Amino acid sequence: MRKIVILLMLFGTLLFAKEFTLKSILGKEYHMEITPLSLKIKEFPNTVMILDFFGANCPPCIEEMPSLVKFQKTFSSNVRFIGIQAASKRNDKKMVIFAKKNHLNYPIINLESAKEFIAYAQENTNWNGALPFKLMYDFEGDLSYELYGMVNEKKLLGALQDL
Repeated sequence: MRKIVILLMLFGTLLFAKEFTLKSILGKEYHMEITPLSLKIKEFPNTVMILDFFGANCPPCIEEMPSLVKFQKTFSSNVRFIGIQAASKRNDKKMVIFAKKNHLNYPIINLESAKEFIAYAQENTNWNGALPFKLMYDFEGDLSYELYGMVNEKKLLGALQDL
């Protein structure tokens, strides 16, 4: 009986959503409701969401950014990226310069705004903190892919077609 109670408690924990409000480097707020298996972002309903955890000093992260920018532009009606700068302490002003330099066409959330969210993502996925790392959620908000390391347009398109 005790094992059943413990299993029910663990299952119940998975069902309860945690809410986060993350502020982008441009000051816009994004309201997220997340569980280990799903994500809803108030500002982007019924959209494939890709959370890109990256580092501003991470060469592979920076190298893949042109592919992410192109993919976002190509599929902007169905897919939304949110970049989460998860590695270095930089103020928002420096991150705005970084985003412009890399032609980023999607919202960027800085480390300071996202610390709790990053910790939650690490606790509830197989992510060990290595960058780059992406979480892809389908149109219903269900977690579909955890993408480790660099990705290109072909890999992203393959994942998108599997949804």
